[in-house]
Amino acid sequence: MDQAARPVPATDHLPAFDPESGLVNTVLETPKGCPGKLKYEPGLGLFTLSYLLPPGQVFPHNFGFIPGTEGQDGDPLDLLLILDMPLPTGLLVQTRLLGVIMAERTDQNGKTVRNDRLLGVPDQAREPIADDPVPVLSRQLLEDIEAFFIDYNRRRGRHFRPLGVGDADDARAILEAGLVKS
Repeated sequence: MDQAARPVPATDHLPAFDPESGLVNTVLETPKGCPGKLKYEPGLGLFTLSYLLPPGQVFPHNFGFIPGTEGQDGDPLDLLLILDMPLPTGLLVQTRLLGVIMAERTDQNGKTVRNDRLLGVPDQAREPIADDPVPVLSRQLLEDIEAFFIDYNRRRGRHFRPLGVGDADDARAILEAGLVKS
């Protein structure tokens, strides 16, 4: 297929922040409860199955990316949407940042990069969330998310090392540092 006939990647025109609300645009890749990692492939304009988790393991929260950003791993910044229900792949969700699990990942070749996990909730969340995210981001929730990514990466031959937890301001600073310059 020649370049002119390729589908236009659906996220190329999306900014990281919604211009009207100022909320973070999140494109969902993998729904909560999914036993496989789905990944957006910009060249195809489609989502593909990237990796199957071992039996019994599923994604603990909706997992997606923030368009218009790039992390040290070369991919858009990752975001976990903390919500009790799974949402469909490809959904665009306006998100309020709650915090971040700061982490680094070492690949099989020994290369180490930052691989932070931003955490947020849909702006449409049923329960209003106080400005202080502590009740939502309990220590147990954070430990469970860290444990999931440690095991997920270990099974793929990588090492995921949490470095600490940050608040919404820290998450926003990481996001702003990852904005792709046009």
